[in-house]
Formats: sequence, structure tokens, C-alpha cells
Amino acid sequence: MSIDSGVADTALKAALGVGASAAGKEFAERAIKSIVKKADSVEQIFRDDFKIDGQEMTVLCPESIQKFSIALTPKTSHLLPKSVKFSYGVPIRIEIRQVMGLLNLSDAVEITANGFKVKLNKLNPGELYILDVEYHIDDHRFLDSLVDRTFPRDVPHTSDESIRQYEMSAQLKHLSVLKQKYYNVNLRDVDFTVDIAVHQDVKTTVPGIFRQQLETLVEFSKKKGRSEKFKLMMRSLQLQNQKYAGKELDILENLHELFTPMKFKRFVDVLKDFHYSDCMRGSDFYDTLPFPTWPKSMKIVSRTDLNLERPAADGVLAYNHADFVSEIEKVFNIDKNSKMKKKDSKMQNK
Repeated sequence: MSIDSGVADTALKAALGVGASAAGKEFAERAIKSIVKKADSVEQIFRDDFKIDGQEMTVLCPESIQKFSIALTPKTSHLLPKSVKFSYGVPIRIEIRQVMGLLNLSDAVEITANGFKVKLNKLNPGELYILDVEYHIDDHRFLDSLVDRTFPRDVPHTSDESIRQYEMSAQLKHLSVLKQKYYNVNLRDVDFTVDIAVHQDVKTTVPGIFRQQLETLVEFSKKKGRSEKFKLMMRSLQLQNQKYAGKELDILENLHELFTPMKFKRFVDVLKDFHYSDCMRGSDFYDTLPFPTWPKSMKIVSRTDLNLERPAADGVLAYNHADFVSEIEKVFNIDKNSKMKKKDSKMQNK
């Protein structure tokens, strides 16, 4: 009895999908258990001397930091020096604040060789305090185990030719696992990166003669035989009499300015649940030249917050393609009106 290959393939993919999902949930469970282990230990140690009024876990995503916040009320006063010691890992930062007046009591906590300690004689009984303890997250997979981020393809969704829109979405995975814990869980500044293929805009806007001049320089940077080098020399001499000759580096410097974060962010809007954070220049289009030309893409970083009350976020990255192309045309002193006339003339000839 034979099994249809399509059915078998579908069954295999389904099995792999179930396996991957189960493995992801198992890893998330392990990650959550490890990340709350320290906080559980803190609670157990402090229970004799404090009333625990509330707890919160915040993950500072860009910094890979887990922050535990515990509301504590001392039960009794201590005139003589006495400390509660926690020795299950050295934090990177610790502070305790008195809620009334938001006073930071830096002398009431101290980082030790193997953890930290809270000095009970520095605290008043019946007063409410917030203890904040921060640790590094060692496993780089932790965030991916908790958040499902749908990255858009390079083909944007748009109904307006002047603007290209990229849809973004992020949501917490394994909510059932998270909700089993008694913490208020916050993920702060979840990163979301979109690559905008700007080289397409440059390619269609930069004059052909300028691209030829650059591509001749690219060919010079490669190993060539004697006859090929001679042809390139002749081609270079011909191009020296063309427009933009001798001005290439000045033009590239002005073009380079358009791809700096301060300049490029003017052509980008981040909408809905996300907010703009940063942009970075991608790898160079002509990567063999000893000087920068223009990038293949610009990487736009947006951020959002997720928690148990709002486990999903949707956003839109709007790239003002038309305005950016206009800025490129200014670099080359391209007359937009003359371009439109040529375009209309071609349409009429057709």
C-alpha cells in the first residue's frame, strides 16, 4: 500500500511544526522558571522580616536585563545593625525606595561578593518600600522564546505610490505559561527591525552616466589583464568628458548625507502600537570601492511594549518614497519638470 507523497509531506511538516511548538513551549517554561528563581529566593528569605505586598517582573529587552520589583513592608524595628542577606547571584544594580516621598535609601542596600543584603535597621516598620533588583539575561534566545515577531517581506503594502508601508506585529507566546506565575510581567522596548531596500530608489533616480562612471571605478578595483585594463582606460577617458566627471566624490558625499540616521528618519513614520527608535545604514551597494556610495538597505528599528494586559501589538512603518527620491534628484540637480515632460512625450509617442 503506497502513501501519496503530498500527504506524507504535509504530515511530516505538521509533525515538525508540532515538535517545534512543543520544544519552544518547553524552552519558554525553562526560561521563565529560571528567570523567576532568583525572585522566589528573595521572597523566601525576606518573608520572616517583611510583609510581601506585591511583585513585578520587567524585561528590559535592548539591554537584556531582568528587573524584579518587590513591594516590602518591614514587620518590626531593629535598633542594632541587622541585615537580610541574599547570596544567589550578584545583581548589576539594586536600590530600595520608600514609597512615601519616593526617597531612595542607598545606605539600606549593599551588593556583596555573592549577592546583596538589605540593612533592616535602616528601614522603618510599617513603611512601604520598593526593592528593585536587576540581573543580566544570559540566554540570548530568551526573548525569541517569548515573543513572536512577524517581519515584513521587502515588498511593502501600500495604496499610495508616494508612500510604502510595512506592516509589523509582535505578540507574547505561551501566555498560559506566563499567566501561571503570580508576577505582573512587562516586556519593555521589544525591538522590531525592517529593511527598506533603498538601492532600488537610488538605481532608478541616479543618472545612468554617473552609474557608468562609478561602475568603471569598480572594474578598476578588480584584477584585469593588460587588454582589459587598456579598454577600461579608454572608457575612463571617454567618461571624463561627460557630465559629473571630476565631481563624483562631492556628489557621493552629498548622497551619503541622505543615509545618515538624522537625515533618513525624516522620511520614515512609525504608526499605531510601535514607536521609532533608530535607523542604521546597511552594507554598501558597491562594496569593492574604497569609499562609500549608497547602501543596499536602511534598517529601521521600532519598539513596542508587551504585557499580560496587552499581549499583542500591531504597527505600520511608512516610508515616504517620493520625498526621498526628490532629495536624491536635488543632489544631481535633476529638473523634475523636464523629467515629467520627457515622460509625457514618451507616452504620447506610444
